[in-house]
Formats: sequence, C-alpha cells, structure tokens
Amino acid sequence: MKPVIFTIPGINWDVPGFGLMMTIAFLTAIWWATRRAVRSGANPDVILNLGFVGLIAGAVGCRAMYVIHYWDQFRYRGNWLDIAWAVVDVRRGGLEFYGGFVLTVICVVWWLWRVEKVSLRWYLDIVAPSAALGLAIGRIGCFLNGCCFGGVCDLPWAVTFPYASNAQMEQWKAKLPGSELPQELLYTYAGGLTQPLPRESLAASDAELAAADAALKQNRAKLEELEAVLKKAGDAGERRRLEREAARLQRALGPAVKYSDIRGNLERYGLTAAELRRLAAQHRSLPVHPAQLYSTVTALVIAFFLNALYWRRTRDGQVICTLLLIEAPTRFLLEMVRTDNPHDVFGLLTISQFIALCMMLAGLIGLLWLQRLPPRSPRAATWEPPAVAAAAAAGR
Repeated sequence: MKPVIFTIPGINWDVPGFGLMMTIAFLTAIWWATRRAVRSGANPDVILNLGFVGLIAGAVGCRAMYVIHYWDQFRYRGNWLDIAWAVVDVRRGGLEFYGGFVLTVICVVWWLWRVEKVSLRWYLDIVAPSAALGLAIGRIGCFLNGCCFGGVCDLPWAVTFPYASNAQMEQWKAKLPGSELPQELLYTYAGGLTQPLPRESLAASDAELAAADAALKQNRAKLEELEAVLKKAGDAGERRRLEREAARLQRALGPAVKYSDIRGNLERYGLTAAELRRLAAQHRSLPVHPAQLYSTVTALVIAFFLNALYWRRTRDGQVICTLLLIEAPTRFLLEMVRTDNPHDVFGLLTISQFIALCMMLAGLIGLLWLQRLPPRSPRAATWEPPAVAAAAAAGR
C-alpha cells in the first residue's frame, strides 16, 4: 500500500498512487484503442473523443454509485458545504467500477449515435479490449490505495495492509481476533465515539503539531478576551463586528483541532509522536486476499483475449457483447472473496454481483441478437484522412 507515490518538490503537492494509476490506465487504454482503430480503418479522432467522454462519465458514475451506495457515510458530515466536499473528495478512493462502466456505456452509445453518427457495433468493439485493460491497471491503483480488499485468509500470497488502512479499520470495527489495538492508538471524540487515530494525524510532523499547539493557545486566549468584551458591548453595530471577529477566530481553530486527537494521546500517555508512529507500524491488518490483484490478472487476460477476438470476429458487436458476458462472472466470483461490500440485494448479493448478473444476461442476449443483424454494420465505413479524401475527390 502506497497512498502517496511522491511529493512534487517546490509546490509540495502529493501525487497519489490511486490517481497516478488511473491516469496511466486512461492514457494506455486510449493509446491501445487508437492503434486498433488506425489498423482497422476506423477514425482515431472518434476514439479520442470517446476517451474524454468516458473519462468524465466514468469518474462521475464511479463516484455517484459509491455515494448512493454508502450515503450514510456522507449525510452526517455537517452542513451542505461539508457534505458536498465529502462527495467530490476522492483522494482516499471511494469509487465503484460498475457505476462508471454503466454510465460510460450510456454516454458513449449516445455520443456515437447522435454526435459522431458512426457504427455503434464497430466502435464499441474497438474500445472493449481497452476498457478491460483500463480496469486491470486501475486495480493496481486500488491496491496502492488499500481499498477493494479481500477477506482474511492464510494463503501464501496473502497480503497485509498498514495501520489505519481500510482493511485494518474494518477488521478492528468487526472485532476480529487479532485486530485489537492498544489504548494509545485509540481516541474518544466528542460524543463518546472511540476510533483509531487517523493516519493523517499520525503523519503530522513535529513542527505541524507544535504550530497547532501554539495556534490553539493563541486563538483561544484571543477568543476568551473577545467574548468578555462582547458581553459588555452595548452598541448593536459593535456587537456585530465583534461576533464576526469571534466567528473568524473559531474558524482559525480548525487546523489546531484537526490534530487534537494525536496531541491528546501524546499528552495522556507521555509518548512522543515518533514513538506513537512506531507503535502504529506494529499493528497491520490481518492477512487478506489481494483481491485488487486478482482483478488485475483476470482483466489483463480478458483484455488480450478480446483484442485477439477483435481481429477474428465474424460480426460487428461480438467483442463488446463478449466483454459483458465474460467479465461479469469474474467480478461475481471476486465479490465472494471481498468483504468491503454489504450483501444488500435481496440479502444475498452485493450490488456489484447483481449488476454483474445483469451484464452477463445483456451480453448473452446481445450475442443472440447479433445473429439477426448483418455481419458488417451498415454504418461501418472505412475512414480516410481528410487529405487523402480530398486528393481522391480531385482525381475524380
């Protein structure tokens, strides 16, 4: 697990592993589909356009499905601005592949039919292997991020994730034997909720913690002084000015309050931040299935199989229907070793398993429906570059 790959010097921007792999997945998938298009006489510009349509639709669909699926994680975040920020903040993951896949297919079909006015079957066949390749690379990002993990196992290739990872947190909440944490790593927040210290607090440097302490003491002193003056103020205009100043100081307490958990434990247990980090490093998750890497391997096999099928297909539309038919069972089985999704469909299936069954049925119906259509799509016209087309027209 490596949530941050590196930090850009000078501007101190973290480059997240998940975001980096998603970028590589997008660019690689588009490059491969464009090559396939050029080789088979399709318009590569259409593929590039589809790439950006898919990028936007995929990101929106993946996040929207996750937010809808786990709405309880967002609804109590505070005011509507806090909720809106939590909805769009994907720095720690929180995407569901099938949400993006379904919305992307809808948007791509609409774009091909209404905007580009080209063959649906042919161009969907061109991009199908790339969709599987993008999934394979994207799952490496999930592995680096620590999301989409599998259940506990004792297999030789089982992996463990560090303290405060999604796997470790879920195992602690489920009170699995061996997932217990020492009191030094637990903090009770206002309201009585006890949680493990978040990794963001543990990652704070000594300088950041000292600055938070200093800011807290300074702002609290100013706030107490201001509140004393506010009680004595009689003029309405002066009271409003003082109330605005008090609100500003309350907001300024935010960065200090952010580290109140780790600072509280350091003081309570007489530890240094370095000692607390070393203690946290000793408490990794229990060994689990590397479900993300299972998905990478199966998606890679599917991608290369579909690419080979593309050059041997007997009908336009075969490749995209085959993708629906064979990817769905792998996801259905993968959900059986994952433990991060609830069985909330009829109490038997995860939402991804249900969608996988629908996709498999759609792929089967699609292959049968293709038998009623001409092998070559009527809209599947070979594309010629504008210069070549102009030269040919001039020659006539």
